[in-house]
Parts: sequence; C-alpha cells; structure tokens
Amino acid sequence: MEGELKPIFDKLTSFKRKYYLNIFIKGGLLTLSIILFYFLIASLIEYNFWLSTWARFTIFILFFGLVAYSVYRFLRKPIAWWLYQKGLDQGESAKLIGSYFPSIGDKLLNLLQLSSLQPRSALLEAGVKQKSKLFEGFSFVQAIDLKENKQYLNYLLIEAYYQKIKYFYKIKQEK
Repeated sequence: MEGELKPIFDKLTSFKRKYYLNIFIKGGLLTLSIILFYFLIASLIEYNFWLSTWARFTIFILFFGLVAYSVYRFLRKPIAWWLYQKGLDQGESAKLIGSYFPSIGDKLLNLLQLSSLQPRSALLEAGVKQKSKLFEGFSFVQAIDLKENKQYLNYLLIEAYYQKIKYFYKIKQEK
C-alpha cells in the first residue's frame, strides 16, 4: 500500500513547499514595502523638522521594532516550516487542495484517512489503491499561483521610485 501512496505524499510535500514559498514571497515583499515606507516617512520628518537626539533615537528604535514585527507577522510561518517543519499537516494540505480543485473535494482527505486506519485488510488496501489512481493526473502545485504576488511587488516599486525621485531632487537642491 505504501507504493500507491508514495507519489501522493510526494505531491503533497511539493504542494507544501510551494505554498510556503508563496507565503514567503508575499511576506518578504510586504515586509520590504513597510520598511521602505517607514524609512521614507522617518527621513522626511527628520529632514523637515531637525529633530532632537532623543527623537531620532526613538525613530531608530521604532524602526527595529517595525522590522521585528513585520518579520514576525509576515515571515513567521514559512521560516518555522523551513527550520522546524512545523506547519500544515497532510490533512490541512488535503483540505486546501480540495478547495482549489473542486473535482478533488474531500477525496484526498478521505484517502489519507483511509490509509491511516488500522488494522489493515485486503478490502482497505484495495480501496486505497483505487482512490490513489484518481490523483495520478493531478499536479497539486498548480493550485498555488506565484504570479498573484505581483500586486505586492507594485507597492515596493512605487516606494523605490519615490525614493529615487527624492534623491535626485535633493541633488538638484544642493547645486
């Protein structure tokens, strides 16, 4: 029975890998956008108001707090999965895949539950073998579309473009 389930478990593992890669890309872009936006606002405030030493130190400490919060909020799950393999289990992955592919639905979850039943019988093994053949034509990684992260890349590009304009404006002012 392990021979029939090995391709399915491999597909689930590759799905989880791409799922966490997608979360990491999204979180990385959001984190960089937030940090760049904060840096932009802080530099504009400092440039216009000539803050005291304590105010600049507060802005500096808040920057590190914002970085820590952003990493915790947006990058915690993929980093925990890569380092500790904590995250989605097989059942949760099967539910996510079932939500992406309506033709699969709960069939994958049912197959995983059937395969974990004890004691094994010939009828159980035949059922698992039959259900595992349903998933031969599916590639579970197609459920994750990395191109959806382009919208978060726009935030980062807009802020980087604004930084570039501000830099050239500052150079012209000095001349």
